This record gives sequence, structure tokens and C-alpha cells, in this order.
Amino acid sequence: MAWARAGLFPVAIPSDCAVYLSHGPSPLDFMPHTPEGKPLPGGFRLGVSPGMVKHEGTRDFLWLAQTIEDDQINPARHIKGDDAPDSGE
Repeated sequence: MAWARAGLFPVAIPSDCAVYLSHGPSPLDFMPHTPEGKPLPGGFRLGVSPGMVKHEGTRDFLWLAQTIEDDQINPARHIKGDDAPDSGE
């Protein structure tokens, strides 16, 4: 699996998405690359076509920690925003 080759493991998963830690706010900061800087074969691809992934949201680490520790809820269900569960998402 590409996530194992890249050393990327999700910190939260509901049913149809996964939350990963990143060094920056853009999904491009997270995308796995080879040592030469090219996209990792079999890795994540951004887009809307089958087999591609889409960016659902970005939050800082303190939000993640608070969501897990204080609120004791799955952060993957709220990564889009606090109103996403109420809007049927």
C-alpha cells in the first residue's frame, strides 16, 4: 500500500475519509513524493475522478488534540467544519 511505503498513517477515520497529519495547510504539503520529488507511484492523487482523493478540510494540531482529548469525538467527522454533521454530510 502507498500509505505504508510513504510512512503515512491516518489519525482518524469515520466511514468515507481519513485524517492525516501534515507539515502545512495545503493538501499539496501532505502528498507523498519519491526522494527525487516526484509523486509516489500508487500514492494519493487529488481530483474528483475515481481513485483520486479530495481535500475535505484543514485544521491545526491543537484543534485535533482538543477534539480527541476534551470533546472525545472523532475529528474525521468534523474536519469540514462544525456544521458539517448537521448539514447531512
